[in-house]
Amino acid sequence: MKVAAAATAFGATLRQLDPVTCIVKEGGQRQVTFWFSSSGPDGDEARAEMERTWGEMKSDKESAIRFVRAALENRETLLGLCKHKDLQPILSIQRGGQTLLVPEKARPELKRALLNKL
Repeated sequence: MKVAAAATAFGATLRQLDPVTCIVKEGGQRQVTFWFSSSGPDGDEARAEMERTWGEMKSDKESAIRFVRAALENRETLLGLCKHKDLQPILSIQRGGQTLLVPEKARPELKRALLNKL
């Protein structure tokens, strides 16, 4: 996904017919592949840079592709935090200009007691 996003940002275009395929392996794991038409030199270089390790990248340290790659990798990290199994949602309840933040899984009697304080 990151490679495809970077390549399109630098001019690569998805092919018209079946631009994406999804293969389901025997264990249930999905592999998504994006297919590009001729992308031109900028798209090809972006794709190549995204497939290299950080240490193998050939672009200048201030190159836009490095910032795109960092942003995409940071996005993945942040999405992972949002999907973390220990993330506990917090309810926001507003009454009379005041806001109460209480864990979604809090006991009903605790929620009632806190609401009475508002």
